[in-house]
Amino acid sequence: MKEIIQGRRLGSSERVEFEYDENSTNIVRKSGSSCESNLSAHAERIYPDVPVIIAPARKRVGGVSDGKEIVLFTDGLGRQQQTSLFHELWHHAEKRAISAGDLETVYKEVSDGDDWSCDYLNEPRERAARAFEHYASARASGLQLATARRGTAQAVFERLYEGTEYAAMMKRRRQKRRAAALSIAVAAFPGVGLAGFVAFMLVMLPHLVTH
Repeated sequence: MKEIIQGRRLGSSERVEFEYDENSTNIVRKSGSSCESNLSAHAERIYPDVPVIIAPARKRVGGVSDGKEIVLFTDGLGRQQQTSLFHELWHHAEKRAISAGDLETVYKEVSDGDDWSCDYLNEPRERAARAFEHYASARASGLQLATARRGTAQAVFERLYEGTEYAAMMKRRRQKRRAAALSIAVAAFPGVGLAGFVAFMLVMLPHLVTH
C-alpha cells in the first residue's frame, strides 16, 4: 500500500515528502530457522563455549554480554541480530580471551574514529565492538580481505573471527594445567623416579588434553 511520508533532508531542516510503497521495495524476509543456523555457526566458530540466549525484545538494547553468557533481545532473527551477535561476541572475548596488549592495539587504532558527542559511543570498548561487528559482517557477506598485518586491530579481529583466538586461549589453558600437574607430581612423589612419574602422566594425560 502506498503512503506519503514526511521527512527531513540530511544536514538541514528542510522538510520533504515522498511516496513509499512497501510492496515495491526489495525486502527479503528470511526464515527464522535459517537465520538461527547462521548465527549458531558464527557463534560456534568464534567462541564455541559461550551460551547465547534469545530473549524478548527490549527498547534501546539489542544485546548484552556479562562475560559468562550473551543475550540477544529480539522478537525475530535476521541480519540485524547477526550484527548484534558479533558485537556481543567481541565484548565476551574482550573479557575472556584477548590479551591486554592486543586490546591496547585495538583501542588505540579506533580512538581516531568518528566523534559521536556521546561518552558511551566514544568509549574505546564500544568503538572496538562496533569495529569488529562491521569487520565480521563484511567477512560474513563474503568480502575477501587481504591478510591483516601483525600489530593491527584487523589482525586481532581476524584471529577472533576465524576462531584461532579461541583455539590459542584453550591451548594456553591446557599448558597451564599440564604445568600444574607436573608441579604437583614432582612435589607429591619426589622418590618415585622417572618410571613412576611417566606412569602418573600417562594416567593424567587424557584429562589434561580433553579439558
